[in-house]
Amino acid sequence: MTVKKFSQTWLPLLLATGLVLAVGLQWLGGRADRNYQPPPPLATLLPKAITGWQAVDRPLAASEEESAMISEVLNYDDAVFRVYQRGTELFTVYAAHWAPGRMSPRLVATHTPDVCWAGNGWERQRDAEQQPLPGGLSESEAVPPLQAKAGLLPAQFRIFQRSDKTVQHLIFWHIYGGEILNYDTQYAPPWWAMFTDLAKNGLAQRKEQWFVRIGSSVPYPALWADAGFQQVIAQLAKMCLQAPPVSSGTSGPPAR
Repeated sequence: MTVKKFSQTWLPLLLATGLVLAVGLQWLGGRADRNYQPPPPLATLLPKAITGWQAVDRPLAASEEESAMISEVLNYDDAVFRVYQRGTELFTVYAAHWAPGRMSPRLVATHTPDVCWAGNGWERQRDAEQQPLPGGLSESEAVPPLQAKAGLLPAQFRIFQRSDKTVQHLIFWHIYGGEILNYDTQYAPPWWAMFTDLAKNGLAQRKEQWFVRIGSSVPYPALWADAGFQQVIAQLAKMCLQAPPVSSGTSGPPAR
């Protein structure tokens, strides 16, 4: 059989068979039973009375990741969007939770700020992310040590700007089965992510899932020192952001 004939006849069949096998195995993994205790309502877990800030819950559609259509697609079990304001300064917390098997992690990963904010009139400011702050480090360099000191799972950091010059400093986490999930595309997950997920997790596809995003009108090094913000961070750590203990000789939980 010639190479051309093989590629025309058998290669599509092999690819289709592999795709069906991957889908079937992931479906079987999603059917596996697992002891699971859902968390309390997220709105009750986030603190409202924090030092120096006024807090109010906004409709989820007010978040750039949300609309009625997206909420239906995301199919989360619970979500909250809380705004903390002090004069002209504010920071926001958007958190969503999925029970094990509720939603494909690849679908959740298509609604990160890199996708949804860019589709809602915001533009990423890569130069600003690397611009040195008064302490000498850029914000992108300063954020990881702050998170590590707080014992948090590693977040992704962005700065976005809207056409009206509104700037938002963002950190966000997509957590799947207690580990950070990051497909490293800064867009929607690649088509082959199904196979990499299968190779990593095998039949253990039914895992609890969280997405948390914090937006701030001020750079994070200044906000991180604030007592009220620390109250929120401490509660988020208890919810889902606490990093597991690091064993000797390891560098922490894997990001992917």
